[in-house]
Amino acid sequence: MNIWIVTTGSSDVKLKTDDNWGTLFKKVRSQLYDRRFVPTQPPNTDENEPFIVPARAMGMVYGSQLTDEYYQDLHFPLLDAFSAKLLEKGRTNPDQIILIMTDQEAVFDEEDRRVEKSPYWQDTCTLKPIFEQYFNKNFPQVQSIDYLELKPKSKDEGLDNWNKALFLVQQALSSLDLDKSANFYVSHQAGTPAISSAVQFDCLAKFGKKVKFLVSNEYEEKLAEKGDFIESSTYLQGMQVQEAKALLSRYDYLGVERILKLYWKDSSDPLLLEIRDLLDMAVQWNFAKFEDFSVARGNVAKERSNQWWWMAYEAAYLGVIRLRQGNTVEALFHSFRAVEGLIKKWALDKYKPQIQYSNSKQPNTAYIHDVNLPQNLRYWFNANRSDRYNNVGLFGKSLFTLLEASYPKNQWEQNVDIQVVAGNTIEERNVTFHSLHGLQENDVFKAWNTANREQWEARVLGCLNFVSQQKFVSLKSASLMVKVHDELVDAIAHYELQK
Repeated sequence: MNIWIVTTGSSDVKLKTDDNWGTLFKKVRSQLYDRRFVPTQPPNTDENEPFIVPARAMGMVYGSQLTDEYYQDLHFPLLDAFSAKLLEKGRTNPDQIILIMTDQEAVFDEEDRRVEKSPYWQDTCTLKPIFEQYFNKNFPQVQSIDYLELKPKSKDEGLDNWNKALFLVQQALSSLDLDKSANFYVSHQAGTPAISSAVQFDCLAKFGKKVKFLVSNEYEEKLAEKGDFIESSTYLQGMQVQEAKALLSRYDYLGVERILKLYWKDSSDPLLLEIRDLLDMAVQWNFAKFEDFSVARGNVAKERSNQWWWMAYEAAYLGVIRLRQGNTVEALFHSFRAVEGLIKKWALDKYKPQIQYSNSKQPNTAYIHDVNLPQNLRYWFNANRSDRYNNVGLFGKSLFTLLEASYPKNQWEQNVDIQVVAGNTIEERNVTFHSLHGLQENDVFKAWNTANREQWEARVLGCLNFVSQQKFVSLKSASLMVKVHDELVDAIAHYELQK
């Protein structure tokens, strides 16, 4: 089965001659608000060019008085081109035709209608009798013809509104029980850009690879005679690249990978393979597999990834991304984890002689034992040690107090950021992670004693710089992922341009 879906616009029906216009016009003049609506030829054309009349006026004048004689006055540039292509030798005729027309009567009041250039006069609903005769003459074997009207209810729902036009198109096409196994031919050029895009989107979403787009040139008469087909894959790929770009702007690397992996599956295109490799790194980073990420990144990441403090900055920046995505729980988790994990890395490096993995119940947990323990840590050790194992675990509150005990008092007291995380943040984190309540963005800031995103990021950075003794100016500048993301944006943009 073959189904042809056609949008309609003000240039679909033109006049070969204006000889009969005056006579027919007089009979319906009162319905046209006493306006003249004189047929005009397109600019810079010769005498053989068709005359143009606003679509609603054309339908009201000719559609209401249509005879075989008057029908001969009419010219159908786009429909003729499409029909010729569909009826080519060896091509199956459409079994069903779906014509999408427009009616904005509810949008424009009587005052608006007195303006000849009002969109009201571009509506195609009055052309239905003319279209009926056209299809009966050109496709006598067609099984059914459906005439669908897009009828917005207010100016807010006008047919130039992309979201509203999509809703109206989806609503109209959903009213039909269509055979999804059929071949769909879609001619979407007529009508507003919003309608055209809506028809493309909805047909691809509903029918996918069963769609072929039948296009022509409505502005060049000679070119308009040459309708042509475009495979849905060309349109679909363009739309999917746009979707991938939108997902990339939200840092949804796995979503981008799901869309684009079909294109590099059997491809040797260097650009596609570059996108594949960059996405693989990004997905690893997104899952906090920072070591795998750095290995995939290669020599570019080697110097930075060899630093004991490096992963903490990646974890913190991952927290920033999670907050941008609206995932507040993970934003708090990754930001706190970055600081706590960094302090543990610091302790493992600084107190290596005192570290043992001595608890059989927690074999991967590092503990500090009283082995050549510096004198300044005696009080800390006795205050935090386990009587049973005579050690202190490098986690939780004891880890933060170890950091405090290891720094000169004045240096610790001068850094507000590290004091906050060692006090307020660790308490808030424990309460949050043992609760099933939701977490608002402000709750994340509150846990860090901050008021907004900028202050929150600055506090996390201040803690990391204090522990690592680095001087990064932002979490973004400290992350290797930022460069990968920028390269992905550029690569996908270049891929889009070459399509």
